[in-house]
Amino acid sequence: MNTSQRGFIAACEREQLHLSGAIQAYGAMIIANQHGQITHVSEQVGEFYPEISIKSVGHGLPDELWNLFRQFEGQTLWFSDEILGAQGELDVVLNPVGQEQVAIELLPSHPSPNLRSALSVLPKSIMDNEGLKACRQKLVDYIAELTGFERTIYYHFLPSGDGEVLAESCSRSHLGSYLQLRFPANDIPQIARSLYLKNPWRCIFDAKTESVSLVSRDDSVPDLTHAVLRSVSPVHIHYMNNMGVRSSVSWSIAGKDDLLALLSIHDSQAKQLPFSLLDHINELVERYNFLLREYRTQQRMNLHDRLQSQFNYFADRFGNLSDAENLWEELATWLMDEFNADGVVLQTPLQRLRFGAALEDHAVDILVRFMKTQDDLVWVTDNFLEDLPAVELSQVAGVAALRSSNQAEHHAQLFLCRNAELYQVAWGGRPDKPLETDNPDMPISPRRSFEKWIETRHSFSAPWDENTRIKLMKMRLLLNEF
Repeated sequence: MNTSQRGFIAACEREQLHLSGAIQAYGAMIIANQHGQITHVSEQVGEFYPEISIKSVGHGLPDELWNLFRQFEGQTLWFSDEILGAQGELDVVLNPVGQEQVAIELLPSHPSPNLRSALSVLPKSIMDNEGLKACRQKLVDYIAELTGFERTIYYHFLPSGDGEVLAESCSRSHLGSYLQLRFPANDIPQIARSLYLKNPWRCIFDAKTESVSLVSRDDSVPDLTHAVLRSVSPVHIHYMNNMGVRSSVSWSIAGKDDLLALLSIHDSQAKQLPFSLLDHINELVERYNFLLREYRTQQRMNLHDRLQSQFNYFADRFGNLSDAENLWEELATWLMDEFNADGVVLQTPLQRLRFGAALEDHAVDILVRFMKTQDDLVWVTDNFLEDLPAVELSQVAGVAALRSSNQAEHHAQLFLCRNAELYQVAWGGRPDKPLETDNPDMPISPRRSFEKWIETRHSFSAPWDENTRIKLMKMRLLLNEF
């Protein structure tokens, strides 16, 4: 990664998306404190609701809005077709703004289609990986048909942070396909991912329309984390333009505390969807999320049981560390098979055991010192020399490392090793393309092209799968036997 790319990523992560002080122009916003006194309004609020203007800041809410405001208890409230505005019926959405304010968002109402029960769309359970793929594709196809957007994708986050499109429905062949294409982690910065986790969906109905500023008496900037109308980052607008996308909506698929995937719809035209449809799709996504969690839980339980059985076998045979060398070949062979590794190193307070195409002694010494500086007990890489340049030279390209304790006392460490493997990765556009510098208003920008680009990797190992970390943490039980 070059210096300009690092600067681009750092700039994206620094962007305070929730503190933009602006909203998307397809609706209006009024922010009130806990007493119902207006603290902020969007500049064009009068175009939607003539009873309020920028002169209303500091005054109380009109009775019509006050009656809705009083019902707010901290969680999002959405009232469909609730009030009559200057341009027709308006939906009213109430969302928290920090701890002491409430955002009242006014959105144009749209007719609601007839919708099926979310329970009738997806299966009752997912039994295996083929069932998971089928369920994912059914979800994508149904949403594509329901919304009429040109492209619907299931965007899965890999352990590396990169994204990969695992399912797609595209209504126009000339748009090309993103299926099985990978996208670099910085396409969706961590700061944006954290916002996805806090909201059921994110709507951008017209990326070509200028955002509208919020006006207040004291120039304070409200926290728009939960706002439907929160403005769009200029970098993301540029990104959408480069993709040929004008409108998009994304729903979050989350694990316990991490973002697993996004279900996204894209269209080259400005489009809006009614709340009932957005909420129906959210119910579908939540249903899928439930099925996915059940499936992942069952898979992990099966993995746990299988590993525990093997651990019990070895624990019974290892009375103490002095016996380990006698059984080392058997243990190492099992570890290499379990982790699909080419070599393994077991470092204990008493000895260093190596088997197969394992790390050299100088590399182990450097890695042991490096692991002492890490808060995490696990470290995984598929590009060892790039990620730990102090080693300089090694036959090993991939390492999955574990230390049994983060305490200062002696403890065992395990290093699974993989050789370099020539393989190809299909990207949606070249991820390391030179950054654009010809636009003074956009000194940084995402890549222009999203056409398929093949990267041939030479110095990488095969990537470690998403269960590697789980299995390594489980291995602590065996290491602690030593």
